Amino acid sequence: MPSLLTRRPETKSFSIEDLLDRVRRGEVRIPDFQRPLRWTEEDVRDLLDSVYRGYPIGTLLFWRREAPAASVSFGPVRIDAPSTSQGLWAVDGQQRVTALAGVLLHPAYGDEPGRDDFHLYFDLETEELLPPSGKDVPPPHWLPMNEVLDSESLLNWLNRYPGREAHPEHIRAAIRLGKAIREYQVPAYVVDTTDEKVLRIIFKRLNTAGRPLTDEEVFNALYVGSRSLSLESVTQGLRELGFGAVPESLLLRAVLAVRGLDFTRGYQEQLSQDDDFTETVQRTERALRDAIVFLKRDAFIPHLKLLPAPESSLVLLTRFFQLHPEPSPRSRELLSRWFWRHVVFGGWVLKPAEALEVVAAMRSDEERSIQAMLAQVPPPLIRWWMESGMPVIPNSGGLQPPLILRIAMLSLQPRHLVTGAVLDAGAVLDAEPDGFLPIQPLLDTHARPLVRVSGTGPFRLVDGVPFNFLFHPPLAGTSPLAVLQSQPPPDVEVLASHGMTPGMLGLLARAPPALFLQQRRIRLEPVLRQFLEARTRWEDSDRPSLQSMIIDDGED
Repeated sequence: MPSLLTRRPETKSFSIEDLLDRVRRGEVRIPDFQRPLRWTEEDVRDLLDSVYRGYPIGTLLFWRREAPAASVSFGPVRIDAPSTSQGLWAVDGQQRVTALAGVLLHPAYGDEPGRDDFHLYFDLETEELLPPSGKDVPPPHWLPMNEVLDSESLLNWLNRYPGREAHPEHIRAAIRLGKAIREYQVPAYVVDTTDEKVLRIIFKRLNTAGRPLTDEEVFNALYVGSRSLSLESVTQGLRELGFGAVPESLLLRAVLAVRGLDFTRGYQEQLSQDDDFTETVQRTERALRDAIVFLKRDAFIPHLKLLPAPESSLVLLTRFFQLHPEPSPRSRELLSRWFWRHVVFGGWVLKPAEALEVVAAMRSDEERSIQAMLAQVPPPLIRWWMESGMPVIPNSGGLQPPLILRIAMLSLQPRHLVTGAVLDAGAVLDAEPDGFLPIQPLLDTHARPLVRVSGTGPFRLVDGVPFNFLFHPPLAGTSPLAVLQSQPPPDVEVLASHGMTPGMLGLLARAPPALFLQQRRIRLEPVLRQFLEARTRWEDSDRPSLQSMIIDDGED
């Protein structure tokens, strides 16, 4: 039977600056029973990237005991370590400590590009960590990561940086990186025992049993402390809105945004141990409810599964409704235009800096906030859905219709093919993976069907796959095609709600599949065009409400 620990493990938090200072002094050692290094270049880069972004990197376990004088290696770093009675032997965390030391304490790179797994650069333009690029000399805006740990070394490098005057944002990025690396806190246990067997057992159990906490679970434990207000309980409560399950990871980003923090980065580097987020979680839940109601009622997004890039869009809307919980009808209309212009202009693919620009536009004044947000999305020179007078459907990248086409189809208020009842989009999407069923047997998506233009003339290629679907729950014991071909068929109103006519049903029975898809495309393209025009309203005035433009006589 293994021995008991006579003293409870000490819980500590090492800043990376402090931890690597102990490495330099020879206090940190590697036990003989530790496994050899197995991390790849990608593993090393991911760890440093996690530190920069504030992501958790796990807990270290040290065995405190005497350490003799020895030559100690951490990747490319060699330490002539003196003897010490307070050695910290890395029972769990050898790979992480080695990666941190190997990158941040790496010997001088010299003129030649580095060639081991611990050479890393920080691109000051993209703010990404990168390995050396082959035999090429790194660009001048690539900051060597072994200059980052020591603030004096970093400042000396910046003083020599040729882009210092032209790119002050690079200087800010470098200083932000150095601060994030030096001050990052790594949690650790320190065990005092003379029995090496106990440490071997602890090491085995740490590495073969249990489940690591998620980022959201750690946040709940450290900054909320109330089971009734945990991220999990909030997401469960939001399900009553019929908008689907909001992931806890998305909710955590919304909490950071409501608190006024950078939601594009991890929370650890932005918070102190004394922070309490209980009240912030409550405010986030209220604002998130308002944002979901807005999406369903004003922006015609019935479910989270149809929301473009929810990790950005829903978080930004939550921040807006936290600042302005009861916007005027005019503001809600303009906010809907802003949302859809983002969607059709760029698919809502916002880089972190762009998302933070939107946050910066949200001020205490409701009207000015929306005007500033609208100004960030200028009208495109060519509207892709109006090319040649017909909408252009972006490639769906699979067997499902593109997201915007799916939403436009729902604007027809699709009805049940058998009962004729209007379908509850939220309920269908809650129960089904996507809610869209194929009408005809799935076509080969690698070969586009040939469609005759007229008479005996030439053929042209038409991608009909997006138009081979309708929104509907599964039909027990039958299929949409069987119901459409039954006698009597669904009535005209039901067919219209799915973008079909009675005449098109004849094509399902007699014509090649592509002819039906061509007719359905002709039927649905105007629906898509009208839907996008109604949502974006680029031709209409974006002026604020008349009330906001009235100048008080007392103001001068």
